[in-house]
Amino acid sequence: MTSNTSINGPLLSIVIGTYNRCDQIRRAIESIVATTSIGYCLYVTDAGSTDGTIAYLESVRSDTIVPILVGKRLGQAAAYNQVFEQVTTPYVCWLSDDNEVVGDGLGKAVRILTQDSRVGMVGLKVRDVQGPFCSAPYIGGLSKFGILNVNQGVLPTKVLREVGYFSEAFRDYGIDPDLTAKVLLAGYDIVFTRDVAIHHFRNWETDPSSPDYAKMQDRQRAYLALYDKTYAAHFPNGARQIVRRGVWKAIRALTGLSLDSHAKVLGLNARDWQNGIIGRHIDLIHELRNQHADYHLRQHAPLRKR
Repeated sequence: MTSNTSINGPLLSIVIGTYNRCDQIRRAIESIVATTSIGYCLYVTDAGSTDGTIAYLESVRSDTIVPILVGKRLGQAAAYNQVFEQVTTPYVCWLSDDNEVVGDGLGKAVRILTQDSRVGMVGLKVRDVQGPFCSAPYIGGLSKFGILNVNQGVLPTKVLREVGYFSEAFRDYGIDPDLTAKVLLAGYDIVFTRDVAIHHFRNWETDPSSPDYAKMQDRQRAYLALYDKTYAAHFPNGARQIVRRGVWKAIRALTGLSLDSHAKVLGLNARDWQNGIIGRHIDLIHELRNQHADYHLRQHAPLRKR
């Protein structure tokens, strides 16, 4: 692994929010330190933890790990935006405290961005290693409008500023797909790392009878309604999208493909094929011809936005 600083300072600002999840934020920080090959500065914004998180963050404070002790819950969008507005590095990344970085995923993402200025966001491919979706090769599919959803990502700081950071109207839910759509509509391409870059220790409430589960479902419905209202006019589901969905439905019916399958056909697994066929502005021929690249599932900005 190379030095964490360069002649011109760190390349990447990493922002993580946390609240009363000391073990998880410790794992996230240790994974960044252990695997990241480029210069970075890690900002951890804490919403007032009482479980030992603050003491831990103070114990690791350094030039490259900067705790930001907000002391109250602002909502994810507002908490992250406060940090985004202050960063000075060329690139910025957002992660969650239940993430573990693997395979130098952050370094690979920055290298993708430095090599192609038309890419405005690199989605860090995420695989659940805990929770109900562990069997899937990775998570992160498509919105109802055929737009890739980047759960965690890296992008040029100038692009993040251009699109106005996270939308605080979404608060905690939906900030990721909203930001992805804004980057695409600003005229930039979206790509995913070909390899899994994040292990996700999902700890959602799964009991439908619990109050927390009901609250989570209410927030999900509210975000989906706001997302629909915001983007339906930009991405109308025309004949091409209907045909693409019909083709994929027929392929699955004929082959019995499971989206959880890790098996690859022509270098792509079932989830790759779904995203490539149904997703807007994704060139499958380009996908098949460029399997050596560090990224794939390149979603091109609409021509009118380039």
